[in-house]
Amino acid sequence: MIRRIAMGMAALALALPLPAVAQSAADLRSQIEKQSQAWQNAYNAADASALAALYAEDAKVMAPGAAAVSGRPAIQALFAEDVKRGSKNTLTTVEVFGSGDLAIEVGGWVENGADGAHKDHGSYVTIYKRVGSDWKIYRDTWNSSMH
Repeated sequence: MIRRIAMGMAALALALPLPAVAQSAADLRSQIEKQSQAWQNAYNAADASALAALYAEDAKVMAPGAAAVSGRPAIQALFAEDVKRGSKNTLTTVEVFGSGDLAIEVGGWVENGADGAHKDHGSYVTIYKRVGSDWKIYRDTWNSSMH
């Protein structure tokens, strides 16, 4: 009798839908790519304030050749200087994976100058964390394949 109850409970558990918090890999990738596109748009518009808003309050940016900066005000100041060059970036997501409230995006980037000439390219790793119902950048680092 106990065996029948246990088997019935197992069958019932398998038949129930996954909890609403479960997220498919495709859905996670879509959400992270949306954030990545927002970053690209803000950078290309030279909008350091919009860039900083994509980062968590306790975020850290580890840019090549510079000391790491933490927190939105410091991140905004970093990008305010960087976007003055007038360059445009194109980001390409290669993979996204995650679990729970953390997601990792691995991709490539290309920088073109204001005149459209290729300036640099490389790869990046961005860690996102869920803040409320949004994904915010938690850690951000990239490198150059040319230097």
